[in-house]
Formats: sequence, structure tokens, C-alpha cells
Amino acid sequence: MELWLRRRSGDHAWRARNSSFARNSVATHLKLPAAALAAFLLGMPILGACQAVGIKAEYAVPSTPAPVKGIVAARRFSLQTPYTNTWSAEGASVSSGVLVVLEVDPAYVVPRDALQPMLYAGNVLVQRLNHGHLSGRVIGIVPGNIDLAAAPIWFGAPELPERVTRAMVESERARAEKAGVRAFPQARIAGVEGPAVAAKDLAALLRTVGAELVYQFSPQEKELADAWRLPVAKVPPKKKV
Repeated sequence: MELWLRRRSGDHAWRARNSSFARNSVATHLKLPAAALAAFLLGMPILGACQAVGIKAEYAVPSTPAPVKGIVAARRFSLQTPYTNTWSAEGASVSSGVLVVLEVDPAYVVPRDALQPMLYAGNVLVQRLNHGHLSGRVIGIVPGNIDLAAAPIWFGAPELPERVTRAMVESERARAEKAGVRAFPQARIAGVEGPAVAAKDLAALLRTVGAELVYQFSPQEKELADAWRLPVAKVPPKKKV
């Protein structure tokens, strides 16, 4: 499987980060501990070679704010080992949240060589795990203890996730609510919520529930879920001299 690891100016969601994770090959990833592999995968969705065919370099960015079309699934989760949220300027520690599947207009998530519209839920940025332009479904993580029935979900102005501050989120939410974006009704949320999940860490969460959501709702990107389920080699113990 070919990974799209080339750094592209302004295209944060599909570019490699300036970290040791992004500079390594797939073979090296297999030697990383589970948490490190999860951080790499979360930091940059994977684009299989088959998906790259036919994707143009540039697409016009649609107007924002714009609500998502719907919410298809939601699974609350908790982690024994928290991870650092790199999709925000503050870099908060995340030990709980909600895995969501959102129905979207593909125009907002198609890969492009430009800043991407940011996806928000309430007062946080949604950490997108896949592209979603082929299926019209985005799988993402809403970090923290959020009430989805009170949180509008929408696309905001194009930006880089690591530059998004709390003040920017508040400003974007005010713009969205002024434009008429509203949260989904409680009955709708209740109808799509699945059982809560407890996982050891982010890698375990992606390997299980995350992968299942990709297979079910965005099968065109099965390579992404397959990558999450790659075996992780353990570091052998040091030999005694």
C-alpha cells in the first residue's frame, strides 16, 4: 500500500508532519509502539494510490460556514492512555471523546493544494480521520465530553488545524450560528449513538472501532483501516551483557 506522505503547502490534512513519524517508511511504522503509530495515522489521513488517480490538483473552496448534511453514527470512548491533540494550537491531552460519522458535501473534503475548510463540533475542532470525498462520509474524533445535541457541526473558514485557537473556534461558532447552523435534535443523536467504548490507547481505538466505521461507511478508503490494523512489532528486551 502506498502512503501519501509528501508534504504539500497548505494541505495539512494530507501532508506529513514535521515529526519522526512522518519521515519513516511503512516498514519503520511497523516497529513503532502503538501510541506512536496512532499519532502518525491521526495526524495525516492516508490516501491510497488508487484514490490518487483522477484527483485534480486544485478545487475551489466552497463558501463557509456550512452545516454538515447529517450525522450517521456516534460512539463515545475513553482511553486508558491519553494522547496529545495536535489538531489545535493548545495541544490538549485527550482521554475521552466521541467517534462520529458525518454525512458531508464532498466538495468540502476533496483533497486540494490549499487550506482546507475546518470541521467543527460545538467548541472544538473535529479531528478528521479520513478524506471522505468518495463516500460523502467523514469519520472523525470530537475530543472531550461533548453534548452532541447541543453542539452544531459545521465547516468553517479554511485554516491549518494546529493554528486553530479557542478564540478562533468561538468566532467561527458565532459566525455559524448567525448563519443559521444548529445542532441536531436530541432524538436524532439518540438514534445514531452506539455503545460506549473503552480502549487502551488511541491506536487500539483506531484498530477496532475506528477501522470498523471506515469499512462500513467509507469502504472506498479501506486501505486506511487496513493500515490501522497492521501488526505492531514489540521492541525486544535488551540482552544482558
